[in-house]
Amino acid sequence: MKKNIKNKLAKLIMGLDGRVTFSEYVWDEVKLQPEYWSKRLIFIYRLGRINLYYTKKNTLRKKLWRKIYLYLNIHITEGKLNSHIPASLYIGKGTKFYHPYSVMINSHAYIGGGSILRHNVTIGNVGRFAGDQASPRIEYGTSIGAGASIIGDITIGHHAKIGTNAVVNKSFPDYAILVGMPAVNKNKTQE
Repeated sequence: MKKNIKNKLAKLIMGLDGRVTFSEYVWDEVKLQPEYWSKRLIFIYRLGRINLYYTKKNTLRKKLWRKIYLYLNIHITEGKLNSHIPASLYIGKGTKFYHPYSVMINSHAYIGGGSILRHNVTIGNVGRFAGDQASPRIEYGTSIGAGASIIGDITIGHHAKIGTNAVVNKSFPDYAILVGMPAVNKNKTQE
C-alpha cells in the first residue's frame, strides 16, 4: 500500500508516463548498491534516465527535473567521483558499482544486468572518426576488474570475468576469463 502511494506521488511530481514506476526503477536499484557513493551514482543515473526516456515530453516538470539531474551529475558524478556515466547509456537492473571512482563509460555502450564494475573502468569506442560511435556490448553477469579498458565494437559474453588492468579490444564468448594486455581468454574449457 505504501509503495503504491509513493509511486503515485512520484508519477505526479516527476510527470512519469506510466511505463516505469519510480520505486521499481530507482529505489530498488539504489538499495542493491554496496556502498554510499555507488548508491548516489546509480540514483543520479536513474534519475537522468527517467527524465530522458520516461517522462511526458515538453513539460515544465521535465525541464525542472532535467536541471536537477544536470546539477547532481556535474557536482557529484563528475565532480566528486570523477566519473562519466551519461543517462543515454543502458545499464541493466542489478548492476553493482564497487568504489565508483573514475569510471568512464561511452553513451552508446550497453551493460547487461547483474554485472559488477569496479573503480577506474573505461568502456568506450575506438574514436578514430567523429561518426564512429560503435561501443562495447557487455552481456548479463559480467564482472569487470579495477582499471580494465573495454574498447571498440565488441561483445563480451554472459558471466565473463575481466581481470584487473585488462585491455579488451575483441569479442569473447560466454564464461570467458580475460586477462592481460591485450586480453586473452584463460578459460581452459573454451579452447
